[in-house]
This record gives sequence, C-alpha cells and structure tokens, in this order.
Amino acid sequence: MKLTLRVWRQRNAEEPGAMATYEVDDISADMSFLEMLDTLNEELTLAGEEPVAFDHDCREGICGACSLVI
Repeated sequence: MKLTLRVWRQRNAEEPGAMATYEVDDISADMSFLEMLDTLNEELTLAGEEPVAFDHDCREGICGACSLVI
C-alpha cells in the first residue's frame, strides 16, 4: 500500500513551520501508525533528511503518550 502523509514540520518554537508532503511505499495493512512513521523516518534518514519527531512510550496504544493528532 502507498500512503501520502502531510506532516507539520517546524525546527523549533522560534522558526516558522510548514506542511511537508511525503509518500510512503510498502505500507502493510497490519502496520500501526507508529510503524508507518518508522518506515518514513528510515527513508528520510537514508535520503539525508531530518526524521519526523514524535513522542511515544508503550507503542501499543495503551498509555496515550504518542502525542499525535491524526
């Protein structure tokens, strides 16, 4: 599956931010959203770009620490 993600990117609170669009290939229907972000970050890192930052803890959807608005 191929998904198109629009992600708000902002280096810090003082700098302006903007939406960035990423296309992520080879996404399995069994993947969690966090696993998909891991796949995106692997691609960004290999391309020499800054990965998408996000908080998480249990990665099971139980603790609520994932801090994402979807």
